[in-house]
Amino acid sequence: MRVLQVIGAMDRGGAETMIMNLYRAIDRERIQFDFLVHEQRLCDYDEEIADLGGSVFRELPRFVVSNACSYRRACRDFFDRHPEHEIVHGHIGSSALIYLPEARRAGKAVIAHSHARNFPLSPTEVAFRALSLPVRFQADGFLACSLEAGIDRFGRAVVGGKRFSVLRNAIDVAAFQCDEPAHRQAKRDFGWADRVVVGHVGRFDPVKNHRFLIDAFARFKRRVPEALLVLVGRGAIEDEVRAHAVDSGCADDVVFWGVTDEVARLQKAFDLFVFPSLSEGLPVSVIEAQAAGAPTLLSTGVPELSVMDARIATRLDLTQGPQVWVDAMVGALERSPERALGARAVRAAGFDIERTAAWLERYYRSLADASTKRTEGE
Repeated sequence: MRVLQVIGAMDRGGAETMIMNLYRAIDRERIQFDFLVHEQRLCDYDEEIADLGGSVFRELPRFVVSNACSYRRACRDFFDRHPEHEIVHGHIGSSALIYLPEARRAGKAVIAHSHARNFPLSPTEVAFRALSLPVRFQADGFLACSLEAGIDRFGRAVVGGKRFSVLRNAIDVAAFQCDEPAHRQAKRDFGWADRVVVGHVGRFDPVKNHRFLIDAFARFKRRVPEALLVLVGRGAIEDEVRAHAVDSGCADDVVFWGVTDEVARLQKAFDLFVFPSLSEGLPVSVIEAQAAGAPTLLSTGVPELSVMDARIATRLDLTQGPQVWVDAMVGALERSPERALGARAVRAAGFDIERTAAWLERYYRSLADASTKRTEGE
């Protein structure tokens, strides 16, 4: 069975990393992934996709409302030329009201997948919600990384129905598993043996709330002078965050790491992981941090499902302000649990990729069978 994943571009990001985790773990003798993307350039994961046996199709333009007609024609043409895909798994919400019906018209089973909760209202967000609303009536199956992400995108009626399931943003726990000697070695490897390393992994986007993180770190350094902040990711507001670090007087102790394939080693090196997002579906990086056993502070904009074990992770309200977060950061370091607890907690919570990949295989099979029966009935 070939499953087509429809997404913007296969760069390193939360949803993209989750898909790749599943792709590596799924039985590729039985199920293969292909990718329909909206970028012409080579992206971060494209070479690995080819190595795993998948294809990347760069045949759709970026969707804007003004090109809806030509976008629909491109989708229809693509699906007509590619009968090999039994299932279309859609990860883009804004244009799903076009590509999902076109895929269904071509006889494919279609899935709508929500990876995020609603962002703060803006003209763009209002437009996205309006465009994605009809998807509730277009898909054969609905997936989301959490109940909150499902409700925000599809509504309570869909989430309460039989066609909805939560697909956990699972990870390869073994890659992040860490004990105290491994933690100390990772710090030495990066040259941070004498530092207290605060980590964050996420794209530079306003919703990730990097300014708040910088404000908290600048205060944290006054109490922990040897502190270092490592920011992993890239994005549109990186220059703005760099400038804010300068204005806050902590720029010399903030490392902008960029995009990397060393996330597992970095997570093992972090003494503390801080994630003050305004709103999230269920971020992969917070699961990785906990698997590495790093004490983790999350905002209440991150679903409670993200807490693997209360001994490792704590959720705080952003309205309490940076100083309360600083107190929590110091407290988390002082009571830092055994690092090896993290991997055990993540597995116990059901976020190990092997279990999730096996579930997804069964889900795809069941959906394809139901779609075949529907088509034969018609």
